[in-house]
Amino acid sequence: MFGGLQAVRVGRRVRKAGLIGVIGGLTILFGSGFSLAPATAAVPNVQVVVGLSSTAVHASSVLGGLPGSTPRGLPADRFTLSVPEGEVPGVLNRLRSSTAVSYADVPQAVHAAAVTPNDPCYRGPCPALNPEPFDESGATVAASQPNLAAVDAPGAWALSTGSPSVKVAVLDTGADLTTPDLAGQVIAGPDVCEQAGESGCGTTPTVSGDQSGHGSHVAGIVDAHTNNGTGIASLGWNTRVEAIQVLDNQGNGNTTDVATGIYDAVAAGDRVINLSLSNDSCAANPNDCGPDPDEEAAVEFAIAHNVVVVAAAGNDGQMGNGPTFPASYPGVISVAAEDNTGAIEPFSESGTAADIAAPGVDVLSTWNNGGYAVLTGTSMAAPAVSAAAALLIAAHPSLTASQVSSLLITTAKPITGGASISGGDLDAAAALNAARSGAVSTPGYDVVGATGMVTSFGLAPEFGSVTTPLNRPVVGMSDTPDGGGYWLVASDGGIFTFGDARFFGSTGAIRLNKPIVGMASTPDGRGYWLVASDGGVFSFGDARFFGSTGAIRLNKPVVGMASTPDGRGYWMAASDGGIFSFGDARFFGSTGNLALVRPVVGMARTSDGQGYWMVASDGGIFTFGDARFFGSAASSAQPAPIVGMAT
Repeated sequence: MFGGLQAVRVGRRVRKAGLIGVIGGLTILFGSGFSLAPATAAVPNVQVVVGLSSTAVHASSVLGGLPGSTPRGLPADRFTLSVPEGEVPGVLNRLRSSTAVSYADVPQAVHAAAVTPNDPCYRGPCPALNPEPFDESGATVAASQPNLAAVDAPGAWALSTGSPSVKVAVLDTGADLTTPDLAGQVIAGPDVCEQAGESGCGTTPTVSGDQSGHGSHVAGIVDAHTNNGTGIASLGWNTRVEAIQVLDNQGNGNTTDVATGIYDAVAAGDRVINLSLSNDSCAANPNDCGPDPDEEAAVEFAIAHNVVVVAAAGNDGQMGNGPTFPASYPGVISVAAEDNTGAIEPFSESGTAADIAAPGVDVLSTWNNGGYAVLTGTSMAAPAVSAAAALLIAAHPSLTASQVSSLLITTAKPITGGASISGGDLDAAAALNAARSGAVSTPGYDVVGATGMVTSFGLAPEFGSVTTPLNRPVVGMSDTPDGGGYWLVASDGGIFTFGDARFFGSTGAIRLNKPIVGMASTPDGRGYWLVASDGGVFSFGDARFFGSTGAIRLNKPVVGMASTPDGRGYWMAASDGGIFSFGDARFFGSTGNLALVRPVVGMARTSDGQGYWMVASDGGIFTFGDARFFGSAASSAQPAPIVGMAT
């Protein structure tokens, strides 16, 4: 089963060539003094993965002299080495104390996120669907695909049947390229599992590319041959899959191989990555759970390169619904399993651990050796969302990864039963219709601290933080209209731009009566407003002035602002959560009559302007109108107080 924010720089690579590593064009020879004595056969070895930081120049100075095997280069300035079990704590302490190391850890165990079925077709081929597959109770299952109707595949196909140029990377147990419904639809990607020297990887003469069958099943849900008069249909229709093997032939693996597979998928130009795998939740396995820095850095790298990342939410729902990874990393679409009526299955993770649901019960798809099988699990739900993402990209190639994720989640149908989740049931047709109408929003928000560190919640993308010492603290932020960047503002009105945010001016050279406390952008991203603590407003670019509280005696200072969707008005929020509306801004509520534990420090509006959020200095979130809650920083220690937010 499978997750800081580690920066991975584009253009840097690590590869193993004998004992030579290449980092950013610098050749490093692991020569005398770096050769390591092998561990004795009686001492078990443990794999350690190391991610080098941007300050690392000579890998040998960091990794030299460590007990264990010679380090092996991996993509994105990463190395792995095998260390005697008793030496692991000391090795990790030494590596983590070095400024040249971003992280050092022991990879977590991962496995396919599927409930193991018991019908005979799971272990053998079902040519031409005869004999018919069986469900987990042993009853015969009709050879049909109600899972496609459940997500309105016919409505989606009326708008998009996908494109061979849009590839979905399926990181799994591989795929059987000789299965008739997959032949020509699936591309053989790297076998990371075998390249890493893991045991139980590779193929046999009788099974081409997938001894397990799990990867073939997932691939078929995405892109089995459709409209060819045989076998099954797939939601992705003309979509193509790149099968990257990161799990062994039993469906087990580790987070380091998953991370490497993600880098491989990005390098291959895949637009969507499907991860039907997870680590254990802490409720299920408290000794091997939680986020993994190596895997999380790879996920962040993919999202930063405009790749949609979809992951199975996990099957530990009956053990407490704790977060599993990679599904719970920021920006990943976490998929729960439902039945074909839209009710969440008890085995599936739910609550805040899932962003969307898709059919994951008795799902018919391709198998290895040319057969078909019916499987159950969140592994089967995730590829439906990946296929829907591919249909969106094929129909609207200019959509960003965050916009695709937003369309899928915001157009989901209400859950009909079972446990609740953060979102709803996948509706592929509704997502395509919303894309055609231009209705794109991001379900989530960013918050920023006084040091300029940005933290993301929901699917809000992160484009960077201030990393240099500041003369004045950051006091607010605002996002660009397309969601491709944001501005940060300091108390003197100095502006920091990230992503596609442009600079239109500042009050940095003006002597202010009161400090700047917040900002908001215009709808076209060609201007912004800054607001001072007395409610005075400064306009830049194409921002228009609609009024201020500069002449009013305030009970509490203004701390933030947000603009309306058409740019013809704005709200201001005071530290007690009181709201001031100007222009066409409407009032949806306030915390002015509540006794707050911490003061309000910022606000942001929803995409349609029918609601807004306010954030307190401890990261607590207040929602009004149609604003949804996606999480807060109130329960975690922050290096500096929260000072603002953006959507």
